[in-house]
Amino acid sequence: MSRRTSRISNATAAAPRPRAPTVAELPLPALGRRLRYFRRVKQMTLNDLAEAAGCSGSLLSRVENDLVTPSLTTLHRLCSALGVSVAALMAEAEERPCIVYGPSERPNQGRVEAIEGDGSVAESLVPPANSRQLEGFVITLAANRRMCGPFEHEGEEVGYVLDGELQLVVDGVTYAIKQGGSFFFRSDLPHSYGAKGRQNCRVIWINTPPTF
Repeated sequence: MSRRTSRISNATAAAPRPRAPTVAELPLPALGRRLRYFRRVKQMTLNDLAEAAGCSGSLLSRVENDLVTPSLTTLHRLCSALGVSVAALMAEAEERPCIVYGPSERPNQGRVEAIEGDGSVAESLVPPANSRQLEGFVITLAANRRMCGPFEHEGEEVGYVLDGELQLVVDGVTYAIKQGGSFFFRSDLPHSYGAKGRQNCRVIWINTPPTF
């Protein structure tokens, strides 16, 4: 074998294998475009949906054009009016036996600096798909913002406070849950929540079935 052939063979053998993309790197359709799709499937005008969800038509238009990130409260009301879950608005995740997210790879809905909303951010623990039997989030609630909710829907919810203090209102009763505390309640009871005090609050939040 010549030196030239040997050098080519060694270079070929040393070439790195292409890295498989992480789940967070897979393309996801824009939230606004998906929202518009479901609205048209339901044969609702923009004003029909805005009225059913209790928001302005101008806000909904900006959401559908991905100019504004809706708050979790607004997003939940839009999905309720459309009869779909938040998961239905997200792309169908690639099915694998086990999906692992790194610390900064979880898909999220909302952001603290959002123009419209309560400053809440929900990072998905469960890859979005229509076939899921539960939903899980790490929810960050910004201090000094309005409460998320009220919500009423089928199912059950359980959570654990990671940081800060959570103010949770269920069926008219207010609970202050500090770091390390947990909670459980029926989702058909009217409920709302927010950060208590001057510190942001982070909560692991699980609900089933996926109605959020």
